[in-house]
Amino acid sequence: MELLLHTHVLLASDKAVLAGLEGKAAPEATFASQLLGGNNDAVAQDTLVQLGQKIDASAAESPEALVGLTREFLAAHFGPASGNSQGLFLAIALLQCFIQNNCTGPAIETDILDLVYAVSSAEEKTRLQSLLVQSLTILGQPAYELMASPECLVLSLLLLELLTMSQSLFGDNIAEDIAAPEFPEGASGLVAVANWWRARALLAHLSVVPEPSGNQPAVAAGIMSSVNIAQAIANQLPAEVGDDLKRRLFTIYYLENAKVSLAINTEHLCLPALTKAKKLTEFQFVLTGARARRTKFQQTGHSGLIILAASAQADEAASAPSQNPEAFQLESDLLLEKPVFDAIGAEPLDEQIVKRQKVDPDAEVNQGIDEDRLLPMALRQEYIPQVLQALDPNEQPALNNLDVVQLLLRLYVIRQTSPAKDPLVEEELGSIVSRVIYQHGHANWSLFSRALWERSILETNKAKTVERGLLQMQSLVEELALKIQTRLIPQNADADENDGSHSSAPRLKYIHQLPFIPRWELDASLAEKYMSLGVLRSAVEIYDRLHMVCEAALCYAAVGDEKEGEAILVKRISECPSDARALSILGDIRQDPALWEKSWAVGKYVNAKNSLARYYYRPPKDSGLTLNYDVVLGHLNDSLRQYPLSFDTWYFYGCVALECEKLGVAAEAFSRCVSLDETHSMAWSNLSAAYIRQDKLKEAFSCLKRAVGFDAQKNWRIWENFMIVSFRLQEWNDVLTACKQLVGIKRDKQGEGSVDLPVVEKLVELLVSTEYKEDSAAQDYFQRTCIEFVCVTLPTVITTSARLWKLVAKAELWRRRPWAALECHERAYRATLHNPAMETEEPAWDETVDACEDLVAAYESLGEREGRHGPGSVVCRDWKYKARSTVKALMSKGRGRWDGSAGWERLMEARSAI
Repeated sequence: MELLLHTHVLLASDKAVLAGLEGKAAPEATFASQLLGGNNDAVAQDTLVQLGQKIDASAAESPEALVGLTREFLAAHFGPASGNSQGLFLAIALLQCFIQNNCTGPAIETDILDLVYAVSSAEEKTRLQSLLVQSLTILGQPAYELMASPECLVLSLLLLELLTMSQSLFGDNIAEDIAAPEFPEGASGLVAVANWWRARALLAHLSVVPEPSGNQPAVAAGIMSSVNIAQAIANQLPAEVGDDLKRRLFTIYYLENAKVSLAINTEHLCLPALTKAKKLTEFQFVLTGARARRTKFQQTGHSGLIILAASAQADEAASAPSQNPEAFQLESDLLLEKPVFDAIGAEPLDEQIVKRQKVDPDAEVNQGIDEDRLLPMALRQEYIPQVLQALDPNEQPALNNLDVVQLLLRLYVIRQTSPAKDPLVEEELGSIVSRVIYQHGHANWSLFSRALWERSILETNKAKTVERGLLQMQSLVEELALKIQTRLIPQNADADENDGSHSSAPRLKYIHQLPFIPRWELDASLAEKYMSLGVLRSAVEIYDRLHMVCEAALCYAAVGDEKEGEAILVKRISECPSDARALSILGDIRQDPALWEKSWAVGKYVNAKNSLARYYYRPPKDSGLTLNYDVVLGHLNDSLRQYPLSFDTWYFYGCVALECEKLGVAAEAFSRCVSLDETHSMAWSNLSAAYIRQDKLKEAFSCLKRAVGFDAQKNWRIWENFMIVSFRLQEWNDVLTACKQLVGIKRDKQGEGSVDLPVVEKLVELLVSTEYKEDSAAQDYFQRTCIEFVCVTLPTVITTSARLWKLVAKAELWRRRPWAALECHERAYRATLHNPAMETEEPAWDETVDACEDLVAAYESLGEREGRHGPGSVVCRDWKYKARSTVKALMSKGRGRWDGSAGWERLMEARSAI
């Protein structure tokens, strides 16, 4: 029964599911009911008051000492030996209180610090809060000093460490490798629940520091890396539990798996988890095009993107009434509030066919929709599933909230994996948020407000909507009601305090499936927008109010006022000498290695080591230093030992190792890169380069196949390496594919220089060594593709190369097309004849004579063969006349300059032999 209660709390089920259980499993059911109802502070207060004791922290002078005292207190009352089963409920309640106070609002009224610590004065309370904030520092990155209720997060983290019997992540003496928990078959479901909550708490911890670092990301990812954690819970649930609860459990797991990847900057690992969540909920959605009117004056629609989406399952009843934030109107005299779409497929089918993009039929799956894309796309009307075709694009139904979460997570993945401010990407993101905002029916507060926030981010990038975007951002910051001292937007005086808008339950319901955005991060994003628009003063005022010293300094540095940025950082360092991030940023502005070294000594701040590595890799000219690979690799190694999840650092590490011929190190570095982002084509290519230099051709070939598979930008260097390695391994199909790609990529700039002659010669040699089959269906891939490449593609590229024309002639003769082969010999001769060097250089003259002799021989051997029109026709009836004319014309051109030369004598012999 306890596991079932914890499962409902984990999944934020509707409070009504616990009806009738409170009397049977008290007090656990009472706690569960209170947590699901949003009364998290009540659970924490009841549990802590029952202890009847408080921590005397008056002697604690350091964060480490305070954490030690707190851990001992919690271990005595909630540790494995205490027999108290309320520890997990308390940890959950404290975490939810912290999130409520800092991310969702409204703020709780209970003072948790007074319930845990013996506080004698306001000064003592401030000192304890400062120590608690300092204890949340991760590798030199101080936690946000103005966060609310830091004691809630610290207590929750410590409790969850005790309950899961895990190694502590507090303090500086952190082990470099911490094993992630395992959940084999038969593992305790309650232990799995505790670890799941610990992963959530670690993500909350990461949200209070500027960048993910330390062991917290690896531990959180390790906990959520295997579906066994959800399986362990599902296996031990009571038999009467239906499949719906288990399906929701696994869906929530996959969504949070994707969230963890986003939080620790490994967003390329999100797609498999999101795909599985989509299948579990049977969610159908597709990105397609439709005509839309965007202004009040448009009479006809213009092309636009739209998300058609429908949920297979209705959402469960809302746990509490919720008044969503106000969606500000555009109030534009030109733009419509939202686009008005024509009916999907209203365009005649024949027009769709004319405008259809060229798509490889072999790449189309599921009737034209690729389900493995972040946004499955339907290029034509008939590819859209029937359920979605029936939707009115302007009145789409409300989605299940878990399906809304899926769309929002896909939005974040697309944003983090796409170029910034790309117009097409922004159109895709806009179609996602529009589908969430403009749906009809119930909308959860957190999901709706998050969609509004993302729409605002997009709108501030456009001149016509920037005003509403900024106004909406300001409104959402103030909507949290978290100690905002000044309000730019007045509240409705008639708002009823009991209207549900201040209920915490709906705000917390899906917060663990969405990336955490604390209130100060919202404010900082608003400041960034002001800075991007040139409103520097407003941006700095926000940073000053938030006490974000480093961000304010970076703001000044970004606009060229580096002296002011330095002054702010110097003042911060004098007040807080242990702020490693401030030291490192000051070092970046001054380019001073001593500051980076000090930052590393103070807090093991990994960016300081990265800056040192780049400094010594390309030292300034006036520094007197020279490039020292060992020093650079040493700094990068120190950085990676502290934070091994940084793709950029691994990539730089591998490039430096490759440059100084430390091939084993380079291979390891790029292997780590592709494990973090398997879609990075250059990482695969560089890994192959390390293997090539070690003569590990098979491994290099495997890496290059992955590289070209992910090479969306068509990098010719990757394809050239792929061709060379394939050639050495005699993988002729791949050689041919690479050769074709290289010609396609480079032909516009290099023309026939895009063709690798020795490779094409080998391909043609292999082609003509096989038996020619008239029926194309009977030809294998190599024959069919090579014929197309040599006989169709190459003639459109060749301009001056006689060798290439002769190769085409060879292939045409093999195809039993002697007339085409003769044409190629004629073109080869003309290409040589037009060489200006022929008139001044004898080698060029001799080369032209050779080509003439080859053409004469071709006339003689091919002229009387059966022509293109079948029996009765010949290739060239007057071949003797043409051969004689060719020789005479060349002799006329060389007369007076090349008389008596060896080439001239050969021409004389050829003329007499015809």
